[in-house]
Amino acid sequence: MRCIQDSRLCIYLCRYLSKKCRKNCFESISRPSFLYENPGKGGKGRGPMPSLKEIVNLPSLKKMKIVAGRDGLDRIVNWVHFLDLPDVLPWIQGGELLLITGIGLEQDEKRLLDLVEGIAEKHLAGLVINVGPYIKETPDTVIRLADELKFPVFELPWEVKLVEVTHDVSTYIIMKQMEEKSVSDLLENILFNVDCDFAMLIRRAEYYGYDLNKPHQVGIIRVSDFGTVLQDYRDELSLMKLKGRFDRAVRDIINIYYRNALAMFRVDAMIILIPEKTGKKVDKNYNFDTAWNLIASCCKKFPELTLNIGLGSSFTDLRFAKNSYKQARFALKYADFSHSQNGVHRYSDIGVYKLLLDLESRVLEEYFQESLGELIKYDNEHGAELMLTLSEYLKQNCNAVQTAKKLFIHKNTLTYRIRKIERITAKNFSNMQDRVSLQIALIIGEQLDV
Repeated sequence: MRCIQDSRLCIYLCRYLSKKCRKNCFESISRPSFLYENPGKGGKGRGPMPSLKEIVNLPSLKKMKIVAGRDGLDRIVNWVHFLDLPDVLPWIQGGELLLITGIGLEQDEKRLLDLVEGIAEKHLAGLVINVGPYIKETPDTVIRLADELKFPVFELPWEVKLVEVTHDVSTYIIMKQMEEKSVSDLLENILFNVDCDFAMLIRRAEYYGYDLNKPHQVGIIRVSDFGTVLQDYRDELSLMKLKGRFDRAVRDIINIYYRNALAMFRVDAMIILIPEKTGKKVDKNYNFDTAWNLIASCCKKFPELTLNIGLGSSFTDLRFAKNSYKQARFALKYADFSHSQNGVHRYSDIGVYKLLLDLESRVLEEYFQESLGELIKYDNEHGAELMLTLSEYLKQNCNAVQTAKKLFIHKNTLTYRIRKIERITAKNFSNMQDRVSLQIALIIGEQLDV
Protein backbone atom coordinates (compact mmCIF):
# COMPACT_ATOMS: atom_id res chain seq x y z
CA MET A 1 0.00 0.00 0.00
CA ARG A 2 1.56 3.29 -1.13
CA CYS A 3 0.48 5.30 1.89
CA ILE A 4 2.55 3.07 4.22
CA GLN A 5 5.59 4.85 2.79
CA ASP A 6 4.48 7.94 4.65
CA SER A 7 5.84 7.59 8.19
CA ARG A 8 3.26 9.88 9.74
CA LEU A 9 0.44 7.84 8.27
CA CYS A 10 2.07 4.71 9.71
CA ILE A 11 2.02 6.25 13.17
CA TYR A 12 -1.61 7.14 12.75
CA LEU A 13 -2.63 3.69 11.53
CA CYS A 14 -0.74 1.88 14.25
CA ARG A 15 -3.17 3.24 16.80
CA TYR A 16 -5.98 1.31 15.14
CA LEU A 17 -4.41 -1.82 13.67
CA SER A 18 -5.64 -3.85 16.62
CA LYS A 19 -9.14 -3.66 15.17
CA LYS A 20 -10.58 -6.83 13.62
CA CYS A 21 -10.66 -5.41 10.12
CA ARG A 22 -9.78 -2.23 8.27
CA LYS A 23 -13.41 -1.38 7.61
CA ASN A 24 -14.18 -1.33 11.32
CA CYS A 25 -11.09 0.74 11.84
CA PHE A 26 -12.12 3.47 9.44
CA GLU A 27 -15.68 3.49 10.74
CA SER A 28 -14.46 3.88 14.30
CA ILE A 29 -12.23 6.86 13.56
CA SER A 30 -14.87 8.62 11.51
CA ARG A 31 -16.73 9.93 14.54
CA PRO A 32 -18.04 8.27 17.70
CA SER A 33 -21.74 7.51 17.88
CA PHE A 34 -22.39 9.67 20.93
CA LEU A 35 -21.44 12.75 18.93
CA TYR A 36 -24.18 12.33 16.35
CA GLU A 37 -26.66 15.19 16.09
CA ASN A 38 -29.77 13.26 17.07
CA PRO A 39 -32.85 14.60 18.80
CA GLY A 40 -32.52 12.20 21.70
CA LYS A 41 -35.20 11.18 24.14
CA GLY A 42 -38.24 13.38 24.11
CA GLY A 43 -36.97 15.38 21.16
CA LYS A 44 -34.29 17.11 23.21
CA GLY A 45 -30.94 17.17 21.46
CA ARG A 46 -27.43 17.42 22.78
CA GLY A 47 -25.61 20.70 22.56
CA PRO A 48 -24.52 21.65 19.05
CA MET A 49 -21.11 20.88 17.60
CA PRO A 50 -18.59 23.69 17.09
CA SER A 51 -18.34 25.48 13.78
CA LEU A 52 -15.24 25.79 11.61
CA LYS A 53 -14.87 29.37 12.86
CA GLU A 54 -14.04 27.97 16.30
CA ILE A 55 -11.93 25.04 15.11
CA VAL A 56 -9.55 27.15 13.02
CA ASN A 57 -8.51 29.08 16.13
CA LEU A 58 -7.07 26.03 17.90
CA PRO A 59 -3.34 26.32 18.73
CA SER A 60 -2.29 23.38 16.55
CA LEU A 61 -3.99 25.03 13.55
CA LYS A 62 -2.45 28.48 13.88
CA LYS A 63 -0.34 27.84 10.77
CA MET A 64 -3.33 26.68 8.75
CA LYS A 65 -4.76 29.11 6.22
CA ILE A 66 -8.03 29.09 4.32
CA VAL A 67 -7.65 29.24 0.55
CA ALA A 68 -11.25 28.79 -0.60
CA GLY A 69 -14.86 28.65 0.55
CA ARG A 70 -14.79 31.38 3.19
CA ASP A 71 -18.58 31.67 2.99
CA GLY A 72 -18.86 28.17 4.46
CA LEU A 73 -17.02 28.77 7.73
CA ASP A 74 -20.25 28.43 9.69
CA ARG A 75 -20.38 24.70 8.84
CA ILE A 76 -20.66 22.42 11.84
CA VAL A 77 -17.76 20.06 12.60
CA ASN A 78 -18.93 16.69 13.95
CA TRP A 79 -15.53 15.04 13.96
CA VAL A 80 -12.05 15.12 12.40
CA HIS A 81 -11.13 12.44 9.88
CA PHE A 82 -7.60 11.80 8.51
CA LEU A 83 -7.85 9.58 5.45
CA ASP A 84 -5.63 9.04 2.41
CA LEU A 85 -7.35 6.59 0.11
CA PRO A 86 -8.01 6.60 -3.65
CA ASP A 87 -11.75 6.81 -2.92
CA VAL A 88 -12.67 8.37 0.43
CA LEU A 89 -16.42 8.74 -0.20
CA PRO A 90 -17.44 5.31 1.17
CA TRP A 91 -15.65 6.09 4.46
CA ILE A 92 -17.23 9.45 5.27
CA GLN A 93 -20.67 10.20 6.68
CA GLY A 94 -21.02 13.97 6.61
CA GLY A 95 -19.97 16.71 9.00
CA GLU A 96 -16.34 15.62 9.24
CA LEU A 97 -13.33 17.88 8.80
CA LEU A 98 -11.25 15.79 6.36
CA LEU A 99 -7.45 15.86 6.44
CA ILE A 100 -5.41 14.55 3.48
CA THR A 101 -1.75 14.58 2.47
CA GLY A 102 -2.62 14.06 -1.20
CA ILE A 103 -1.07 10.63 -1.60
CA GLY A 104 -2.25 9.31 -4.95
CA LEU A 105 -3.52 12.72 -6.03
CA GLU A 106 -0.22 14.28 -7.05
CA GLN A 107 -0.22 15.41 -10.68
CA ASP A 108 -3.93 14.48 -10.93
CA GLU A 109 -5.89 17.68 -10.71
CA LYS A 110 -9.13 16.12 -11.97
CA ARG A 111 -9.21 13.56 -9.16
CA LEU A 112 -8.71 16.34 -6.62
CA LEU A 113 -11.59 18.26 -8.21
CA ASP A 114 -13.77 15.14 -8.05
CA LEU A 115 -12.79 14.70 -4.39
CA VAL A 116 -13.83 18.26 -3.46
CA GLU A 117 -17.09 17.97 -5.36
CA GLY A 118 -17.86 14.59 -3.80
CA ILE A 119 -17.17 15.51 -0.19
CA ALA A 120 -19.04 18.80 -0.58
CA GLU A 121 -22.03 16.84 -1.84
CA LYS A 122 -21.81 14.60 1.23
CA HIS A 123 -21.93 17.73 3.43
CA LEU A 124 -18.49 17.51 5.01
CA ALA A 125 -17.41 20.46 7.12
CA GLY A 126 -14.26 21.17 5.14
CA LEU A 127 -11.04 19.85 3.61
CA VAL A 128 -7.52 20.35 5.01
CA ILE A 129 -4.72 19.68 2.52
CA ASN A 130 -1.38 18.92 4.17
CA VAL A 131 0.68 20.66 1.49
CA GLY A 132 4.12 19.22 0.86
CA PRO A 133 5.62 16.48 -1.33
CA TYR A 134 2.29 15.26 -2.72
CA ILE A 135 0.31 18.48 -3.21
CA LYS A 136 2.57 21.54 -3.16
CA GLU A 137 -0.32 24.04 -3.38
CA THR A 138 -4.05 24.02 -4.03
CA PRO A 139 -4.75 24.30 -7.78
CA ASP A 140 -6.68 27.36 -8.95
CA THR A 141 -9.39 25.16 -10.43
CA VAL A 142 -9.99 23.59 -7.02
CA ILE A 143 -10.12 27.02 -5.38
CA ARG A 144 -12.69 28.25 -7.89
CA LEU A 145 -14.84 25.14 -7.43
CA ALA A 146 -14.69 25.34 -3.63
CA ASP A 147 -15.62 29.03 -3.71
CA GLU A 148 -18.55 28.23 -5.96
CA LEU A 149 -19.71 25.46 -3.60
CA LYS A 150 -19.00 27.60 -0.51
CA PHE A 151 -16.96 24.66 0.72
CA PRO A 152 -13.96 25.57 2.93
CA VAL A 153 -10.55 24.31 1.80
CA PHE A 154 -7.48 24.88 3.96
CA GLU A 155 -3.75 24.42 3.55
CA LEU A 156 -1.66 23.09 6.43
CA PRO A 157 2.17 23.16 6.26
CA TRP A 158 3.88 19.78 6.02
CA GLU A 159 5.86 20.27 9.24
CA VAL A 160 2.68 20.40 11.35
CA LYS A 161 2.12 17.02 13.00
CA LEU A 162 -1.28 15.66 11.99
CA VAL A 163 -1.52 13.55 15.13
CA GLU A 164 -1.53 16.78 17.17
CA VAL A 165 -4.17 18.29 14.91
CA THR A 166 -6.51 15.32 15.16
CA HIS A 167 -5.99 15.15 18.93
CA ASP A 168 -6.68 18.87 19.47
CA VAL A 169 -9.75 18.99 17.23
CA SER A 170 -11.35 15.84 18.63
CA THR A 171 -10.63 16.93 22.22
CA TYR A 172 -12.12 20.35 21.59
CA ILE A 173 -15.26 18.85 20.05
CA ILE A 174 -15.78 16.54 23.03
CA MET A 175 -15.07 19.26 25.62
CA LYS A 176 -17.32 21.72 23.82
CA GLN A 177 -20.03 19.11 23.69
CA MET A 178 -19.75 18.38 27.40
CA GLU A 179 -19.76 22.05 28.35
CA GLU A 180 -22.78 22.95 26.24
CA LYS A 181 -24.61 19.85 27.45
CA SER A 182 -23.93 20.94 31.04
CA VAL A 183 -25.17 24.47 30.32
CA SER A 184 -28.26 23.05 28.61
CA ASP A 185 -28.93 20.84 31.64
CA LEU A 186 -28.57 23.88 33.88
CA LEU A 187 -31.22 25.82 31.96
CA GLU A 188 -33.46 22.76 31.82
CA ASN A 189 -33.28 22.45 35.60
CA ILE A 190 -34.15 26.12 36.04
CA LEU A 191 -37.20 25.95 33.76
CA PHE A 192 -38.53 22.41 34.07
CA ASN A 193 -37.34 20.83 37.32
CA VAL A 194 -40.06 21.01 39.96
CA ASP A 195 -37.79 20.59 42.98
CA CYS A 196 -34.80 22.90 42.45
CA ASP A 197 -31.99 24.06 44.68
CA PHE A 198 -31.78 27.54 43.16
CA ALA A 199 -28.75 28.54 45.25
CA MET A 200 -26.87 25.56 43.83
CA LEU A 201 -28.00 26.41 40.28
CA ILE A 202 -26.76 29.98 40.70
CA ARG A 203 -23.36 28.67 41.83
CA ARG A 204 -23.21 26.28 38.87
CA ALA A 205 -24.02 29.16 36.53
CA GLU A 206 -21.25 31.27 38.04
CA TYR A 207 -18.77 28.48 37.24
CA TYR A 208 -19.60 28.93 33.54
CA GLY A 209 -19.55 32.73 33.77
CA TYR A 210 -23.30 33.44 34.10
CA ASP A 211 -24.62 35.81 36.76
CA LEU A 212 -28.18 34.72 37.55
CA ASN A 213 -28.57 37.28 40.34
CA LYS A 214 -29.24 39.96 37.72
CA PRO A 215 -32.65 40.57 36.11
CA HIS A 216 -33.50 38.19 33.26
CA GLN A 217 -36.37 37.26 31.00
CA VAL A 218 -37.10 34.14 28.98
CA GLY A 219 -37.19 34.33 25.20
CA ILE A 220 -38.21 31.53 22.84
CA ILE A 221 -37.16 31.54 19.19
CA ARG A 222 -39.44 29.07 17.46
CA VAL A 223 -39.34 27.75 13.92
CA SER A 224 -42.88 27.06 12.76
CA ASP A 225 -42.14 25.07 9.63
CA PHE A 226 -39.21 22.67 10.10
CA GLY A 227 -41.70 19.96 9.12
CA THR A 228 -42.56 21.78 5.91
CA VAL A 229 -38.90 22.30 5.08
CA LEU A 230 -38.34 18.55 5.48
CA GLN A 231 -39.82 17.86 2.06
CA ASP A 232 -37.09 20.02 0.54
CA TYR A 233 -34.42 17.86 2.20
CA ARG A 234 -33.56 14.37 1.11
CA ASP A 235 -33.83 12.65 4.46
CA GLU A 236 -34.22 13.08 8.19
CA LEU A 237 -30.46 13.36 8.64
CA SER A 238 -30.38 16.40 6.35
CA LEU A 239 -33.11 18.04 8.40
CA MET A 240 -31.21 17.33 11.62
CA LYS A 241 -28.15 18.98 10.12
CA LEU A 242 -30.27 22.00 9.19
CA LYS A 243 -31.43 22.19 12.81
CA GLY A 244 -27.81 21.95 13.92
CA ARG A 245 -26.79 24.83 11.63
CA PHE A 246 -29.76 26.86 12.84
CA ASP A 247 -28.85 26.16 16.46
CA ARG A 248 -25.25 27.25 15.94
CA ALA A 249 -26.17 30.32 13.88
CA VAL A 250 -28.66 31.53 16.51
CA ARG A 251 -26.09 31.10 19.26
CA ASP A 252 -23.55 33.06 17.23
CA ILE A 253 -26.06 35.86 16.68
CA ILE A 254 -27.01 35.88 20.36
CA ASN A 255 -23.34 36.21 21.31
CA ILE A 256 -23.16 39.42 19.28
CA TYR A 257 -25.67 41.12 21.59
CA TYR A 258 -25.20 39.24 24.88
CA ARG A 259 -21.94 38.07 26.34
CA ASN A 260 -23.70 35.70 28.72
CA ALA A 261 -27.09 34.24 27.80
CA LEU A 262 -28.00 30.68 28.75
CA ALA A 263 -29.53 28.89 25.78
CA MET A 264 -30.78 25.44 24.85
CA PHE A 265 -32.37 23.90 21.77
CA ARG A 266 -35.56 21.98 22.56
CA VAL A 267 -37.69 20.35 19.84
CA ASP A 268 -37.95 23.13 17.19
CA ALA A 269 -37.19 26.11 19.40
CA MET A 270 -34.26 27.86 21.00
CA ILE A 271 -34.95 28.83 24.63
CA ILE A 272 -32.84 31.70 25.97
CA LEU A 273 -32.43 33.12 29.46
CA ILE A 274 -31.79 36.72 28.43
CA PRO A 275 -29.99 39.10 30.81
CA GLU A 276 -31.53 42.55 31.06
CA LYS A 277 -29.45 45.68 30.76
CA THR A 278 -29.35 47.66 33.99
CA GLY A 279 -28.65 51.32 34.70
CA LYS A 280 -30.44 54.67 34.53
CA LYS A 281 -29.72 55.29 30.84
CA VAL A 282 -30.58 51.78 29.65
CA ASP A 283 -33.37 51.50 27.08
CA LYS A 284 -36.13 49.35 28.56
CA ASN A 285 -36.91 48.07 25.06
CA TYR A 286 -33.36 46.84 24.46
CA ASN A 287 -34.25 43.13 24.54
CA PHE A 288 -37.35 43.74 22.42
CA ASP A 289 -35.37 45.66 19.78
CA THR A 290 -32.58 43.09 19.92
CA ALA A 291 -35.12 40.32 19.31
CA TRP A 292 -36.16 42.08 16.09
CA ASN A 293 -32.50 42.28 15.04
CA LEU A 294 -32.14 38.58 15.79
CA ILE A 295 -35.20 37.80 13.62
CA ALA A 296 -33.75 39.85 10.75
CA SER A 297 -30.37 38.10 10.99
CA CYS A 298 -31.94 34.63 11.12
CA CYS A 299 -34.23 35.35 8.17
CA LYS A 300 -31.26 36.52 6.12
CA LYS A 301 -29.34 33.36 6.93
CA PHE A 302 -32.32 30.96 6.67
CA PRO A 303 -34.81 32.53 4.24
CA GLU A 304 -36.65 29.20 3.92
CA LEU A 305 -37.69 29.25 7.59
CA THR A 306 -40.51 31.14 9.34
CA LEU A 307 -39.65 32.33 12.83
CA ASN A 308 -41.39 33.96 15.76
CA ILE A 309 -39.99 35.10 19.09
CA GLY A 310 -41.98 35.12 22.32
CA LEU A 311 -40.74 37.16 25.30
CA GLY A 312 -41.85 36.59 28.89
CA SER A 313 -41.77 39.15 31.69
CA SER A 314 -38.61 40.19 33.50
CA PHE A 315 -37.71 38.68 36.87
CA THR A 316 -34.99 39.09 39.47
CA ASP A 317 -35.79 35.99 41.53
CA LEU A 318 -34.78 32.80 39.71
CA ARG A 319 -37.88 31.06 41.08
CA PHE A 320 -39.98 33.10 38.65
CA ALA A 321 -38.07 31.90 35.57
CA LYS A 322 -40.68 29.17 34.99
CA ASN A 323 -43.43 31.80 34.93
CA SER A 324 -41.50 33.89 32.40
CA TYR A 325 -41.10 30.77 30.23
CA LYS A 326 -44.87 30.11 30.33
CA GLN A 327 -45.49 33.73 29.37
CA ALA A 328 -43.11 33.44 26.40
CA ARG A 329 -45.06 30.39 25.26
CA PHE A 330 -48.31 32.34 25.58
CA ALA A 331 -46.81 35.08 23.43
CA LEU A 332 -46.07 32.45 20.78
CA LYS A 333 -49.65 31.19 21.05
CA TYR A 334 -50.70 34.71 20.20
CA ALA A 335 -48.29 34.63 17.24
CA ASP A 336 -50.08 31.52 15.99
CA PHE A 337 -53.47 33.12 16.51
CA SER A 338 -52.50 36.27 14.66
CA HIS A 339 -50.82 34.26 11.86
CA SER A 340 -47.58 36.09 12.55
CA GLN A 341 -44.54 35.40 10.41
CA ASN A 342 -41.08 36.49 11.50
CA GLY A 343 -42.37 38.62 14.37
CA VAL A 344 -41.55 39.40 18.00
CA HIS A 345 -44.29 39.22 20.63
CA ARG A 346 -44.14 40.27 24.28
CA TYR A 347 -46.46 38.75 26.83
CA SER A 348 -46.97 42.23 28.28
CA ASP A 349 -48.41 43.43 24.94
CA ILE A 350 -51.06 40.79 24.20
CA GLY A 351 -53.77 42.25 26.45
CA VAL A 352 -57.03 40.29 26.69
CA TYR A 353 -55.44 37.39 24.83
CA LYS A 354 -53.71 36.49 28.12
CA LEU A 355 -57.12 35.38 29.33
CA LEU A 356 -58.48 33.88 26.14
CA LEU A 357 -55.42 31.81 25.29
CA ASP A 358 -55.55 30.18 28.71
CA LEU A 359 -59.08 28.83 28.23
CA GLU A 360 -60.03 25.46 26.79
CA SER A 361 -61.27 25.45 23.20
CA ARG A 362 -64.60 24.00 24.38
CA VAL A 363 -65.26 27.00 26.63
CA LEU A 364 -64.32 29.44 23.89
CA GLU A 365 -66.50 27.72 21.32
CA GLU A 366 -69.51 27.76 23.69
CA TYR A 367 -69.07 31.50 24.28
CA PHE A 368 -68.72 32.17 20.56
CA GLN A 369 -71.83 30.19 19.65
CA GLU A 370 -73.88 31.85 22.40
CA SER A 371 -72.83 35.30 21.23
CA LEU A 372 -72.67 35.02 17.43
CA GLY A 373 -74.05 31.64 16.45
CA GLU A 374 -77.45 33.01 15.37
CA LEU A 375 -75.81 35.81 13.39
CA ILE A 376 -73.71 33.31 11.42
CA LYS A 377 -76.82 31.21 10.81
CA TYR A 378 -78.67 34.24 9.45
CA ASP A 379 -75.78 35.09 7.11
CA ASN A 380 -75.67 31.54 5.78
CA GLU A 381 -79.42 31.34 5.20
CA HIS A 382 -79.89 34.78 3.64
CA GLY A 383 -76.52 35.42 1.99
CA ALA A 384 -76.11 38.48 4.20
CA GLU A 385 -72.91 40.12 5.45
CA LEU A 386 -73.84 40.90 9.03
CA MET A 387 -70.67 39.32 10.51
CA LEU A 388 -68.50 41.39 8.19
CA THR A 389 -70.51 44.49 9.07
CA LEU A 390 -70.20 43.81 12.82
CA SER A 391 -66.44 43.31 12.59
CA GLU A 392 -65.85 46.51 10.62
CA TYR A 393 -68.26 48.55 12.77
CA LEU A 394 -66.40 47.63 15.95
CA LYS A 395 -63.04 48.11 14.24
CA GLN A 396 -64.11 51.69 13.39
CA ASN A 397 -65.17 52.31 17.03
CA CYS A 398 -68.85 52.32 16.00
CA ASN A 399 -68.30 55.24 13.63
CA ALA A 400 -71.10 54.83 11.08
CA VAL A 401 -69.64 57.16 8.45
CA GLN A 402 -66.21 55.47 8.41
CA THR A 403 -67.75 51.99 8.48
CA ALA A 404 -70.02 52.73 5.49
CA LYS A 405 -66.99 54.02 3.54
CA LYS A 406 -64.96 50.93 4.35
CA LEU A 407 -67.79 48.61 3.32
CA PHE A 408 -68.71 50.70 0.24
CA ILE A 409 -72.37 50.86 1.28
CA HIS A 410 -74.87 53.66 1.93
CA LYS A 411 -75.19 54.89 5.49
CA ASN A 412 -78.88 53.89 5.54
CA THR A 413 -77.91 50.36 4.55
CA LEU A 414 -75.45 50.28 7.43
CA THR A 415 -78.11 51.54 9.86
CA TYR A 416 -80.45 48.74 8.73
CA ARG A 417 -77.72 46.13 9.23
CA ILE A 418 -76.80 47.43 12.69
CA ARG A 419 -80.41 47.21 13.86
CA LYS A 420 -80.67 43.70 12.43
CA ILE A 421 -77.45 42.69 14.31
CA GLU A 422 -78.82 44.12 17.57
CA ARG A 423 -82.08 42.25 17.14
CA ILE A 424 -80.46 38.88 16.35
CA THR A 425 -77.75 39.06 19.04
CA ALA A 426 -79.90 40.77 21.67
CA LYS A 427 -77.08 43.28 22.16
CA ASN A 428 -77.17 47.08 22.20
CA PHE A 429 -74.26 48.98 20.69
CA SER A 430 -74.93 51.91 22.99
CA ASN A 431 -74.07 49.62 25.92
CA MET A 432 -70.31 49.35 26.46
CA GLN A 433 -70.56 45.91 28.06
CA ASP A 434 -72.45 44.58 25.05
CA ARG A 435 -69.86 46.03 22.67
CA VAL A 436 -67.04 44.40 24.65
CA SER A 437 -68.92 41.10 24.67
CA LEU A 438 -69.30 41.15 20.88
CA GLN A 439 -65.67 42.20 20.38
CA ILE A 440 -64.42 39.29 22.52
CA ALA A 441 -66.68 36.92 20.58
CA LEU A 442 -65.13 38.10 17.31
CA ILE A 443 -61.62 37.62 18.71
CA ILE A 444 -62.54 34.09 19.80
CA GLY A 445 -63.96 33.42 16.35
CA GLU A 446 -60.62 34.36 14.80
CA GLN A 447 -58.79 32.17 17.30
CA LEU A 448 -61.07 29.24 16.45
CA ASP A 449 -60.73 30.08 12.75
CA VAL A 450 -64.52 30.26 12.37
